[in-house]
Amino acid sequence: MPKIFGVIKNISLFGYVIRTFLVGIIAFLVGRYMLKRTINQLTAYDFAVIWILGALTVAPLLDGEVSFTYIIVPLATLFFWHYMITLISLKNRALSLFFNGKPLILIDDGKIIRKNLKKHFINIDLLMSELRVKNVFDISEVKYAILEPNGHFSIIKKESHRPVNPTDLKLTAKPVDLPLVIINDGKLFEENLTNSGVDKEWLMNNLAMYNVYDITNIYLATIDNSKKLYISKKD
Repeated sequence: MPKIFGVIKNISLFGYVIRTFLVGIIAFLVGRYMLKRTINQLTAYDFAVIWILGALTVAPLLDGEVSFTYIIVPLATLFFWHYMITLISLKNRALSLFFNGKPLILIDDGKIIRKNLKKHFINIDLLMSELRVKNVFDISEVKYAILEPNGHFSIIKKESHRPVNPTDLKLTAKPVDLPLVIINDGKLFEENLTNSGVDKEWLMNNLAMYNVYDITNIYLATIDNSKKLYISKKD
């Protein structure tokens, strides 16, 4: 077993492999238990934390003389302080705004706020690109365009350009439920079949309509609350 902990001047190739494996485990555990906001919505503070975490975890891989055991203490310290600052930010709005930043209005009632664009070096091409991503092609349709602290753009259309929904027409919309997986890679999930209110005989009769007579030939089959089947056959 090669030496992998402590300061190693001449670390072997196998030692680097072991270190890489261990660093991967540590990085996974930190990511697994780090607050989800850090991973999904990077603010400036979260970005700094992730950047430091990356530098710490790869240090033993870039230099064999960096003690592997020494990275545990700064990782644990960084994890602790990130958790505490995030917790305090939830209760203190001023501190939250300091660390996370404030939303910035880029378009107000169809009017572009140029000074706010300049603050974050956003040119008109980037702004138009973000609008197109939100299916907006005419700035005059926009009530507000907001740059969020995590770098995302929120677009709110003017009332006259918003899509009509069932509430506007005073209609009752059907509830949307997630479909149940009843067949996955040729394996039948009888529990989901029962929960959907059908049996295997019903399933086979409906599969026959798709010219499928053997469950093992199906890659994926789902059923929704209206008993509508989705079938994906194996190649």
